[in-house]
Amino acid sequence: MPRILGRFRAMARPTYYISFSPDAPTAVLNYSVKKLYQTQDNLRAVVDFLAASIAQLPVKVYVRHDDNTRERDRTSAAAKLLYRPNKVQTSYEFIRGLVTEYLVFGNVYAWVIPSADMESGYEMYIVPSDWVEATEGGNVYGADVIRVRASNGGVVDIPKEEFVQFKTYSAGNPSGFLSPITSLRQFLEEQISSSNFRKELWRSSGRLNAQITRPKDVAPWTDEQRKKWVTAFREAWGAGGSKAGAIPLLEDGMKIEPFQTSFKEQQWAESIKLSREAVAAAYRVNPSLIWHTETQTYASAKDNARALYAECLGSDIQMLQQRFNEFLLPMVGADRGTYVEFDLSEKLKGSFEERAEILYRAAGAPYMTRNEVRAELNLPPIEGGDAMIVPLNLSTGNEMSLPVEEEKRTTPRVKSSSVEVKAPTATDEEKKALEEVLKKFFRRQFNSILPKIGAGAEWWDEDRWNEELADDLTPLMQDIADKHGEETAELLETEYIPKLTGAYLRKMAEGRAKATNVKTHEKIEQAIEFDEDVAPVMDKREKDEAPMLAQTLATTVAGWAVTEAVHQAKAQPSFRKTVHKIWRTGVNPRDSHALMDGEEVDIDDTFSNGAYWTGDDVLPPDEVCGCNCMTDIRIIVR
Repeated sequence: MPRILGRFRAMARPTYYISFSPDAPTAVLNYSVKKLYQTQDNLRAVVDFLAASIAQLPVKVYVRHDDNTRERDRTSAAAKLLYRPNKVQTSYEFIRGLVTEYLVFGNVYAWVIPSADMESGYEMYIVPSDWVEATEGGNVYGADVIRVRASNGGVVDIPKEEFVQFKTYSAGNPSGFLSPITSLRQFLEEQISSSNFRKELWRSSGRLNAQITRPKDVAPWTDEQRKKWVTAFREAWGAGGSKAGAIPLLEDGMKIEPFQTSFKEQQWAESIKLSREAVAAAYRVNPSLIWHTETQTYASAKDNARALYAECLGSDIQMLQQRFNEFLLPMVGADRGTYVEFDLSEKLKGSFEERAEILYRAAGAPYMTRNEVRAELNLPPIEGGDAMIVPLNLSTGNEMSLPVEEEKRTTPRVKSSSVEVKAPTATDEEKKALEEVLKKFFRRQFNSILPKIGAGAEWWDEDRWNEELADDLTPLMQDIADKHGEETAELLETEYIPKLTGAYLRKMAEGRAKATNVKTHEKIEQAIEFDEDVAPVMDKREKDEAPMLAQTLATTVAGWAVTEAVHQAKAQPSFRKTVHKIWRTGVNPRDSHALMDGEEVDIDDTFSNGAYWTGDDVLPPDEVCGCNCMTDIRIIVR
């Protein structure tokens, strides 16, 4: 401890050392790397986003007992140190700062020192690379000592055994490092120069793209008169002038004439976009994750967010984990079986429904006890909640022997038998009812929109139309689902419970309403843009497209109801059957659907096109619109 205190005191002594710098010059127009990060908003946005994205991942310590068994460690020095690195920072703040320094400078040190004041027995501090003045000893792969001058002027020498270094690789110089900003030199120079030019342009008196002219036949000015007039004009109408922004009163027939320049600096929006793309490329991140783009959709945003941790940040996260595991853990006395891991599960997993479905399929049975589920919801355990509930129709490989009562029987076991059943499909009456609802909605919508378009008023109310159409569709969809669900349950000899389906069907109706209105809005906007009559577009929507939309929706609801009835049946203890679903094509099917005719999968699996049932919304519009395929079922009795 006295050695450490002495080193801290040494930081106050004035000393002069050899300057230390990275391999390649990173200064741009006299802007240091730190100043670039502080002043360039696009660079700052990318670095802060990536640093925060890594810092929000929980850092967990585990102890591995064998290949398939590991235990979460919360009590060791390593776990406590990573949870609370020092007296002034939380784990999030420390990781965010560490990653920020790494992304900006390409190099950062974590200084680990013993501390009797911390529960872990250690403290860990960030040593920015621009504090490092010199390195001593070692070899081409690293120094034995680094000399640090802190921002307060204090200097200290740190042996390599007391720090963990995180750095990028510099080609041809294994001990060096390279800031990612180095590759942005050309773009940043252009951005800074362009910004300075625009700033000077706005500071000058000529804010307008215009020039003042005097008729050639008036008395010419002397140099003194011209200078006096220009000075007076700039003082009054220039930047900060008493009449800035006002309309000047000109004499002697003078005129203000606009003109256009072709300066590259005028392409401000394009330069900003280019700068964003360049900075994002240097850090391997998709620009649409940080800045909104016109082509971005909900689906692409969702996929990009998942790809952020799987592909963009994966290499940096792996580097941090390995440096912690190989250098930090031995410094605090951790065993070889201990390791650090960033918890990516919260970021890489999908929605609750998707994750539950995937895990259920992987396990082949319920995979959580009631108390485990309650713990996820921060609820206290209940008595008897630790037992795993397994439906009677499921068994594992070691449970294939007969119960004692059955073993006494002398009759042989009956082999499984199966029967294919034609599942209920959407009727013409159901399609017609939906068609009438859609036609009435389109006509009501168009009667409201047309006068507003003609008057030049605000003509689109997205929330209103989405809610109205969802309200119109929900009761019909519920009737169709109840009818076909009950018919399917009768075939399965089980019970169908309609009240379990209301919330899902409402969501389905809201989704269809939104998709329908989005398409209507696009068609109307396109007609207005090309100065076309809107009325024919609306008539076609009502007369030609409503029947097709109704057929698609009826097919979707009927297919979903068949699948839902089977799922409800499987949840009933008395149900001891296996059910498969079969894709059956309707009249004049698509080529892709015709190839699937007769395809059979388990009721919980998707068909080869990724759909759970015919007309499933997971398919693209060109695979769903007008589909009249059916879903049959095969009941296997065991």
